Amino acid sequence: FPFFSPPFPVSGVSVCLQTGGWTDESSYEAGEGAQRGRVNRHSLLPRLFDGCFFYLLGSFQKPPKSDLLQLLKEGGGQILTRQPKPDSDVTQTLNAAAYHARPGSDQALCTQYIIYDPQGSYRPPRLRLGKVWSAPSSWLLDCITSFQLLPVPEMVPSA
Repeated sequence: FPFFSPPFPVSGVSVCLQTGGWTDESSYEAGEGAQRGRVNRHSLLPRLFDGCFFYLLGSFQKPPKSDLLQLLKEGGGQILTRQPKPDSDVTQTLNAAAYHARPGSDQALCTQYIIYDPQGSYRPPRLRLGKVWSAPSSWLLDCITSFQLLPVPEMVPSA
């Protein structure tokens, strides 16, 4: 699952090249996310974003929207073509659950995310509206790096 393992630092690649073979990558990984991802895959558990639906709002610079879409799809996320409406009957009756959310957290019931570029001009009026939450694209990358659904960060007021 190449999109869900942190990239190896050059030092890890250098060791492989010097020895002419594979080396244990765990000593070159940042954090515990890659190990969690391997255990998850080996245990045949759902992918990181299984049970989650995503709408990417606006344009994205770094990473580009196409890369974010690929990461979400590889991680089991479903892509929405329309912005979800929090007050919609369809949204409120959706019974999906986010498998990798902390059990008992309110995030376990949130299955629809509006993702925005934190470097862009859009700021959501509220982060949480029923089962629809807004999150910056950096949150997605942090979730992937740690291989867990992290709490959505509080908004920083616009300057």
